Amino acid sequence: MPHLAGVTHRWIDVRGLSMHVAEAGEGEPVILLHGLPQNWWEWHGVMPRLAEHYRVLAVDQRGFGWSDAPGAGYDMPTLVEDIVLLMDALGIAKARFLAHDWGAIIGQMLAMERPDLVEALVVSGCPDLHIRPNVRLLLLFPKLWHIFALAAPGIGPRIQHSGKFARHLLTAFEPVGGVAEQDIGHYRSAMAHPARAAAGAALCRTTLLPAFMGLIFGAYAKRDFTVPTLALIGAMEPSATLQEMGHWPGRGGNVTTEIVPGEGHFIADHSPGLVAERVLAFFAP
Repeated sequence: MPHLAGVTHRWIDVRGLSMHVAEAGEGEPVILLHGLPQNWWEWHGVMPRLAEHYRVLAVDQRGFGWSDAPGAGYDMPTLVEDIVLLMDALGIAKARFLAHDWGAIIGQMLAMERPDLVEALVVSGCPDLHIRPNVRLLLLFPKLWHIFALAAPGIGPRIQHSGKFARHLLTAFEPVGGVAEQDIGHYRSAMAHPARAAAGAALCRTTLLPAFMGLIFGAYAKRDFTVPTLALIGAMEPSATLQEMGHWPGRGGNVTTEIVPGEGHFIADHSPGLVAERVLAFFAP
């Protein structure tokens, strides 16, 4: 496991699932939820800055990092319940959240289903789920081919063994130097592990694709979403186009949007100082 000064590690039993949590700092809790194909290490540049003000907990979600990778449970309800039960096991009644990519989907679903648990939410690498797509969406489908490939039975786990595919996933929507070469190697190795590859494919098939379809067809338009939320999105990635489409009538009043020029999908990797600065400002009382 990579070392980060000031960070401790523990494993929490969540109804038989061993979940790894990296922790630093003291004070009110901030929970970090990583994206695909990453793990808690996604936040290594952000954690020390946030830990100066908060108790920061970077979670390896089901199937990723140093948490268990069972053969099932990658649907949205189960993934949300993982976080609810983890918070209970840690004695956390309410927390602020910083979430990326599919972690941002889980963070938003948690905020909609259990707003009593979420003080505030920052999402990156993902639009907020109450946007109202328009015809510009059609232009994004070719750019999102990797999600459909990962979700395809049989193909999804196999394609993750390809170094070329892993590099595409981590560099396609990035500025030069977006994700450090050393970290690309770390994530590539994790993706190639059979159980992790199966988890990534199942996640895309049972959470990412359903969420994307739900967003397109307005499945979330009738869901209350009141938790204060910041959508912090790099201008170079497809989520920026989606976020700029606006919201369904009566929705989006709780969402502050910032599209960051020159940044891509993995904004926490490329500009951790910027992310920490925006998060601290948004979370400030």
